[in-house]
Amino acid sequence: MHQKLLRSAHYIELGSYQYWPVLVPRGIRLYTYEQIPVFLKDNPYITDGYRAYLPSRLCLKSLFILSNETVNIWSHLLGFILFFTLGIYDLTAVLPAAGASREDFVICSVCLFCFQVCMLCSVGYHLFCCHRSEKTSRRWMALDYAGISIGILGCYVSGVFYAFYCNNYWRQVYLITVLAMILAVFFAQIHPSYLTQQWHRLRSIIFCSVSGYGIIPTIHWVWLNGGIGASIVQEFAPRVVVMYFIAAVAFLFYISKVPERYFPGQLNYLGSSHQCTSCNTDTASPVLSIAQTCEPRGAEIEFQTLRVWTLPNELSYELKH
Repeated sequence: MHQKLLRSAHYIELGSYQYWPVLVPRGIRLYTYEQIPVFLKDNPYITDGYRAYLPSRLCLKSLFILSNETVNIWSHLLGFILFFTLGIYDLTAVLPAAGASREDFVICSVCLFCFQVCMLCSVGYHLFCCHRSEKTSRRWMALDYAGISIGILGCYVSGVFYAFYCNNYWRQVYLITVLAMILAVFFAQIHPSYLTQQWHRLRSIIFCSVSGYGIIPTIHWVWLNGGIGASIVQEFAPRVVVMYFIAAVAFLFYISKVPERYFPGQLNYLGSSHQCTSCNTDTASPVLSIAQTCEPRGAEIEFQTLRVWTLPNELSYELKH
């Protein structure tokens, strides 16, 4: 009698899903695409390896099992560890050795903090997206999008601050504009329909627009520094081009669902487009020279080298839903 009551309770708690035994501590079951709830169905070419119907405790436990989210979870978690380690190193060794000012420390700290928040939010979403409650899963998705916005903000703050270091007016204009755009994105995320499939295309347009806006201050910076032929432009412009090239490639992976589109069911655990995008942006973290400072009397220009992430993880990964 007790077992029947327990089984009934599980049915009620899971919304009458027939897979209630997943709560038994003997292990975590993996499901096929046809078996998972509708809110988890995003890529029909990934046919197996799904976690579903899990309480929070088993979501955490699933960190150590092999599923189709394992690579996504660990790539972001290792990315967070990477940026945290580089942050400690930069703030304790690189910046002091370069004679950095207080504002350099602040900008570098804000930049690295934003990237770490972005990574952690992505880890949280990929870990808890399989929660038995659709409401909880959607909350983690919203947090993931918020983390992406914060990561984009960190990228813009550092880039604009140093690119227009010698022009306080334009620096303030672009920083205020970027902040206004990020706030607009946050307000859009509050809309009840934001996380629905109906807004899928609009979400993509929003993040593409915010990310692509960086082309405007880049062109302005090139013009202010004497055009394409200027040595400083030839030094830094290619890095910006590489950044947007990586974003474009990642976005193409996202919209085309290649390569799993051509090998359905063969790339469930490793090699899917989402994983390619995540690993691509996580590993594209070169050391960039971004800090430009000017002597008060305009004597000569100095450059300080800071470690920064060129692309918030999911300028395009964020477009996944």
